[in-house]
Amino acid sequence: MISILIPVYNYNIEPLIKVLSDQVSGTNADYEIIVIDDASTSIKYQKQDLLNYKNLSLIQLDKNIGRSAIRNLLASKANYENCLFIDAGNLPQSKSFINNYLDNLDNEVVIGGMVEADRKPKKPYRLRWLFTKQRERYSNDKVYTSANFMIKKEIVNKYPFDESVLQYGYEDLFFFNTLKANSINLDFIDNPVVHDCEEDAYLFMRKIEQGLENLAEFSVKNYELVKENNIVKLYQRIHRYRLDSLMTSVFKLTRASILKNLNSAYPSMLLFDFYRLGYFCTMKHKL
Repeated sequence: MISILIPVYNYNIEPLIKVLSDQVSGTNADYEIIVIDDASTSIKYQKQDLLNYKNLSLIQLDKNIGRSAIRNLLASKANYENCLFIDAGNLPQSKSFINNYLDNLDNEVVIGGMVEADRKPKKPYRLRWLFTKQRERYSNDKVYTSANFMIKKEIVNKYPFDESVLQYGYEDLFFFNTLKANSINLDFIDNPVVHDCEEDAYLFMRKIEQGLENLAEFSVKNYELVKENNIVKLYQRIHRYRLDSLMTSVFKLTRASILKNLNSAYPSMLLFDFYRLGYFCTMKHKL
């Protein structure tokens, strides 16, 4: 009935596996749990401990294939019609997490969302926590996230993740916008996972930069797919008034000081947004 699909890279996923296994085994659903490790450089779980869980299979890749390809691979391995994707580094917030998805099996795509951990971390992990709180959390503003969603196998096979996206960032936006463009219905439910902010600010900002590089390329390759993105729309506005070169210059002058702030105990989301726009303008100039 349901395939629980977990991509992992450098995470201890046993706490997540335990919660999911306990919940799904308490239902009447036929299920499987498939974990694919994308060639982690540091294995943080015990393989045999995972394999002791019922209906679980673990595949450890020898070569990293990236966030898009690993999701497509997981879907291809699924034996059931309903594919529930959950990223490592998250834990279900609700004890009814699995049941909440089982109640929505008639839907084509269901997005459960994400929330931040209750406890505010100290620097240098504060920025990642704040980003989840202010930009990613489940709310009235619908946020597309591939970290926690369920989809019919036939749909993800027909409209797979774009495997040309090799590095971190915006692969979920491209994916969900492709579904929308092909009249696939996307439903949102209040069934979030809690994000574990293990990334320090510098590592997180490098991932943000990689995502913006992806977004800049897609804005040229497939503008219609990303034209509603806030950064793309803002860039179009300042480009219209020929201010993007000025924005790039100011960004380069202030980049180091902004990163210092973002690594502090009180990171500014206003500076974070300025950084993203400045970096995007810089990438657009290189294309």
